[in-house]
Order: sequence, then structure tokens, then C-alpha cells
Amino acid sequence: MKSLLFLAIVFFSFHLCSQEVSLVQTREDGRYTLSPEGASYFAKLSLECTGKAAPHFIERVYENRYKWRFVDTVSGKDYWPALRGLEQEPSAKDLWPSFYGCFDWHSSVHNHWCLVKLLKSYPDIDEAQAIREKLQLSFSPENIVKELSFVQNNEFGLFEFPYGQSWLLKVADELAGWEDPDAKVWLKNIAPLVEYIAGAHKWYWVNVTPEEIVSGSHDSPSMGLAFAYDYAVTFKDDELKEIVVSTALKYYKRYGYKDLSKEPLDYDFMSGGLLVTDIMRKILPPKKLKKWLGKYSPELLDEKQVSKVMQIKKTDKHDEYESHWDGYHLNRIWCLNGLLISLNTKKMKPELKTQWIQGMNAMWDYAQESIGKGNYDIDHWLSSFSVFALIGYED
Repeated sequence: MKSLLFLAIVFFSFHLCSQEVSLVQTREDGRYTLSPEGASYFAKLSLECTGKAAPHFIERVYENRYKWRFVDTVSGKDYWPALRGLEQEPSAKDLWPSFYGCFDWHSSVHNHWCLVKLLKSYPDIDEAQAIREKLQLSFSPENIVKELSFVQNNEFGLFEFPYGQSWLLKVADELAGWEDPDAKVWLKNIAPLVEYIAGAHKWYWVNVTPEEIVSGSHDSPSMGLAFAYDYAVTFKDDELKEIVVSTALKYYKRYGYKDLSKEPLDYDFMSGGLLVTDIMRKILPPKKLKKWLGKYSPELLDEKQVSKVMQIKKTDKHDEYESHWDGYHLNRIWCLNGLLISLNTKKMKPELKTQWIQGMNAMWDYAQESIGKGNYDIDHWLSSFSVFALIGYED
């Protein structure tokens, strides 16, 4: 009873604290960016969920036990004792010693990106040491070798592709060039898994055409291509860069008009349409990007029409699947922040830019109604989405 009371007090204090401090600061142009208090707030959420092995959506693994291989190629351990007449099923931590938390593998990966980003951008926050200890454990050579073994041997080597695997490329991209002794060790340690994933991208985009080329869900090709492009540029992987560019042009250069105001579709948790702009703004120079946007989504560049795109699709419910709408708006912010980097904003009409900024800030305020209130089904992924929304594309 005392332990329950203690946990209740800790949670209440954490929640009260989050309401008393501002998670954001305002840039010169009016856009939100993360405050040091906000960095600490999201660090706590990501640390908690990356260390929590349960609840975990491991059922999809159990359901496919006869299709997938679960023999650890390093130790030879059979992770399906049930198939040998025993009762004990493998836990998430057995299968994924690095990325066992956050309800599912891909969410754990992007929360690790979040911890790297926060430590890199706010090295003096109170959670810095705890972050280092967590990353030291997750990125140990022994754990990464087991993670690699699982990815290689399941779902035909495309486990969590493209979404989860692409987030690992973003982790490496964030670690690269960071003059921190630990970061250099972590990057070296995760290299075998990262290089395998880069190879998976090279094979996949040459040999497979996805069923959906515009998607706001885990199968989004544009999201995978955008992160693979960043990795290819950072690590000077010319082969991967060429494959990503040719694939993106094939899918999206002449794709035509996409009505962004009709999103989200079903339970999309990202903006399929704006994710397309996120890869195209990386591979097209500013003049060609503006011309392409004029055909793909002319409302974005029209101050009289842009409000249709920026409109928040509200729901009074912010938990379970409805939290996908919060993630959708956070994803829109990160894509729009990316566009502002790639467009020549000096030539952007002040009225238009103001509408962009007001819309982005409103999306942030709306999405934060769901986060940090003790709902694990929300916090396990929206913490990292919040951080990426504001500083994901900020050096």
C-alpha cells in the first residue's frame, strides 16, 4: 500500500511539474522549439518506456511462431521452448535485448533516437547521466549482435521494414559527427545492425514496389526513403543515395495532386502527403521544389488556401487509437519544419509564413493534450514524436 501511495505521489508531482513549466520556447520567427524543461520532461517519458518490457505487443510474434525463426545464431539458444514441449514463452527482452521497451520494437528504436537527440542537444539536463547509462546498455556490442540476428532471421530479413529499420538509420545519423566519446563508441557498436539495414534498403527499393506509395502508417515508403537519404548523405553512401533518389523520383515526381486537407485517413498516425514532401524537399533544389509543390499541393504556397491544410482535425478523445491523430499532427510539424529549411523563406510571403507558423504551433498545443498523463499507450511513442516535431531537423 505504501509503495502504491509513493508511486501516486511521484506521478502527481511529475504531472504537476509538467503543467507549471513551459515545454517550449519561441524562436525569432514565432515557431516553437523545445525548452530545457521540455527536454527534461520528454527525457523522463522516453527513459521510462524504453526500460519497460511490459506491456508489449509481442502477440504478433507468437502468432507467427511457425513462420519465423527464433534461434539465436550467436548462442544457438532456441527461443521457442513451447515448440519443444515446454511452457515458457520468450519475453520481449529475450528477443530484443536492446529494443524491448515501449510496447513495440519500432517505438523503442525511435525513443532511443529521442534520448540521443536530447542528450546531444541538451547535455546538461538532469537526466543526462541516466540517458548515458541507458544508451550504454542498449548499444552494447553483445545486445546489438542479438538484435541483428533477430532482424536478419525474421520476416525474410525485413523485420519492421521500412518504418522501424529506418529509425535505426536515423539513430546512426544523429550519432555521426557528434564529438562525444560515448557517442563514437555507440556508433561503432551499432554499425553491424545499421549496415545491414542500409543493405536492406538498397535491395528493397530496387526489387520491390510497395502496395501503397503514399501512406501515413508503418508502410510509408516516403518516410523510409527520407531517413535513408539522410543516412546516405551523412555516411557518404553514394549507392544508397542514388537508389533513394531514383526511387523517390519514380514514385513522386509525377504523382500529381494530393489533397492534404482530406487527411488523415483511417487511423493514420503520420501525414502520408507531407511525408512525400519530406523526401522530395531533400532531393530537389529549392526552385524545382517550389515548382513541384505548386503541382503537388498548391495550397501550401497560397495564403488564401493554406488554412485548409493547416486545419486541425480535432477529436475529444486522445487515447488508444485516437492518439494516432495527435501523432499525425506532430508528424505534420516535423515535415513543415523540414520544408521551411529547404524553401527559400526570404521569398515566402510574410502572411503565408505566419499562417504556417500559427498552424504548426496550434498543432503542437493540440497534440500535447494527450501526452504525459500516465497513458502508456500514448507516451510510449508520442514522446519521441514530440521531440522530432520541434528539433528533429535541427542541428
